[in-house]
Amino acid sequence: MTNTLHRKGSSQALKQDFVVFALPKRDMFSLEELVSKLKTFTDICLSHHPINMGKYENRSLRGIDPRRMAEEMEDSIALTAVYGDVETLGSVIKALVAADLGISINISGLMDDVQQCCRDAGITRHSAEQSLGIFGRTELLPSREVLEINTLCGHGLVSFNLIQKVLTEIKLDRMSPEEGAYQLARPCQCGVFNLQRAQQLLESMRLKG
Repeated sequence: MTNTLHRKGSSQALKQDFVVFALPKRDMFSLEELVSKLKTFTDICLSHHPINMGKYENRSLRGIDPRRMAEEMEDSIALTAVYGDVETLGSVIKALVAADLGISINISGLMDDVQQCCRDAGITRHSAEQSLGIFGRTELLPSREVLEINTLCGHGLVSFNLIQKVLTEIKLDRMSPEEGAYQLARPCQCGVFNLQRAQQLLESMRLKG
């Protein structure tokens, strides 16, 4: 189970949003082996130009500055990477299959698209899990667009109030949608925030007034 299963959006929007996780079982490898495998995972992900990544540091995930990805990830290892189209995802999966790292890889995205990428890479998906959505007094929730941005961080660190504040700054021409997406990505410590989707949503909300 991954908190990125709770991402919201239309099928078309979610075709621009895929998260790849490395989930190694630590007691299967020596520390040296594990670091080597994760370094290979990191290099593969970086070579396919991810939108965002999360690096492993001091036994936890840390968000990076996605505008300085190469520098941020130098001599670091990643556990997450975000991609914005199924073609790139397919290439990443094929590269990971070829590397045969022996660690579990979790992919969050539209099930049919992910399954097809696995077939194209010559493997069969091991299992699948889905979010059942939100139950209860849903009328108290903010707008669909705000929820779409909020759920780009599965831990909920991008708060509703922060999203509204950034949107206000954009509407007042104090901030561009691109800068707004960057500001919203900063609290997300696992590096799964999709800045491209956030920017598109902020621009759409700005135009709606």
